[in-house]
Parts: sequence; structure tokens; C-alpha cells
Amino acid sequence: MVRVLRDLNLDLLSNAITGIAGESGSGKTTLANTVLNILPLAATVESGSVTFQGKDLLKLDYDGLRGIRGKLISYVPQSAMNSLNPVRRIRDDFFDIMKAHGIDPDSNLSSIYGTLELVDLDRSILGSYPHELSGGMRQRAIIAISLVLSPELIIVDEPTTGLDVIVQHDILKALKGARKAKSLSIVFITHDLPLLYQLADYIVVLYGGVVLEYGTYEKLLDDADHPYSYLLLKSVPSLVKRTKKLVTIPGDPVSFRDYPNGCPFAPRCPFALEMCSESLPPATYTGSSVDGSPFFFRCFRSPAWKEEIKSVEV
Repeated sequence: MVRVLRDLNLDLLSNAITGIAGESGSGKTTLANTVLNILPLAATVESGSVTFQGKDLLKLDYDGLRGIRGKLISYVPQSAMNSLNPVRRIRDDFFDIMKAHGIDPDSNLSSIYGTLELVDLDRSILGSYPHELSGGMRQRAIIAISLVLSPELIIVDEPTTGLDVIVQHDILKALKGARKAKSLSIVFITHDLPLLYQLADYIVVLYGGVVLEYGTYEKLLDDADHPYSYLLLKSVPSLVKRTKKLVTIPGDPVSFRDYPNGCPFAPRCPFALEMCSESLPPATYTGSSVDGSPFFFRCFRSPAWKEEIKSVEV
């Protein structure tokens, strides 16, 4: 057994888009599955809680969870093609989720049409099979299905992977429109940091199952407090500023089977000292949002590491 998520404490902000960033294998999807209590059978939650509307989702029975999933909290998993039944029409997926919550689809067609319009899809796709739609249309159809019952929270996991930039733009536009029209909260999971800077109000930087930094996108873009956040941004090509070479993060992502004692990023961090490998840095709080959600980072070397940037090759 390995521990994937640890020392994780977050408050999601209402009516906001919270991005969760990190390399593949950081625990992003595991976090989403934990929130919805849809972990694989071999996985267990050792301690902690997931509180939504005063209820601990980890303690609800099957019927209690069924009443929440899709209606109050929706989930858009990776790979839309695998999420749609290949032998059923798009209409059937809309009808299924409505029937599961005791809603008559035929009497609520206007809700389906309105949701399709929200994501810029024509109602004619309801008669189509998944293979008859493009990748971008399938992804927007999944988003529409997740929004049809007007949930309060939607978790979107890597919705633009494998799509070209034009289609990515359409997906982001659909999510922004849905957030504005329905006043919902969105958790957007990705390893593509530039997408979050276009979309998110707040960003969670996850590495090795630990939140290394949490703050506004402006703060992380202009003055990140953790070296991992800084290096993630610097590893992205820029269309504005020409650089001789891309910055790369040394080493390999942390192994959960050989987990370090201290900061999980310490073995790869060019600014790390011996103390970074001895214990996990405590959360250093940097402020809070309008509704009181605290922002923080975990780094023994901040802000001292920022003075060493010019002398350390990264």
C-alpha cells in the first residue's frame, strides 16, 4: 500500500474557478475521486473528511451519494469518448441523469436545450451517436450533461487533453459561460498551467499528493512562493518572450513507493537545503480570499530562494 494524498486541507470558494495544477502523477485525479467518493475498490481514506453543505461525503451511504452526484456535484472525467455509451444516442445520456433524480425528461426538454445552447451545441446532436461527433463536440456534450441539473459544483478533469488549441478555446469559453450563467463553482484539473491562467480565479499547486501552494492566479504568475510553482511556469514556452532554451525541472516525479521524508519536491529542487529533506514544511499563510479561504505555501526557503535564481542554473 502507498499513500497518495497527505496533509491536504483546502476550502473551495463558491462561484469561483479553482484550478488544480501539477505534473502527471501528482494526485490530481485521485483528489477529484476522493471528493466524489468514487475511489477504486483497493483505495481507502485513512482519515479526514470531505464536507459539502454540512455533510461529510465520505460517510454517506449509496443512496445519499446518488442524491448528490450529478445534481449537486457533477464530474467531467478524462476522455469524453470513454464517458459516452457508444451504442446510445446523446439524448439517452441526458435522459438517464434526469430519470435517476426523479425528473421527467420529456417535460424538461427546455432545460436540455438551454444547456446545449450554453455550450454552443445545436439540439440536433441529441439524435447522434458519440462517434458521429468531433472530439470537441463530445467534450462539450459531456459538459452539457453535467450541467443539465444545475449543480452547485462541477469538477472537470483534463477536459482539453488531445484537443487542438481552437477546440481548447471553445471548451474554456463553454466553462466560463456556464459559470457566469449558473453561478456555479468549478474545479478545473490540468497539467497545462497556461490554461489555468486563462480560466482560473485561484490555483492549487499539487505535487506528490501535497498542496505546495494555493493562491490567486496573479500571485502565482507574478510572485510564486514555492520553487515548484515557479519552475512549472518557466517550463512553458512563451509567445511573447524569446528564450534560448526551455527551463526543465530536473529529475523524475516523486515515487509514492519511495516517498521522501521532507518536502516531496526537495530531491528535484535546485534551491533545497538539508532541512528540506528532513520534514515537511508547515503551511505559511499569505492571506485570504474575500470569503475567508486561506492561501498558503509550504517551503522552508521562501523567500530566500528567489534571491538565488540568478546564481542557480534552472
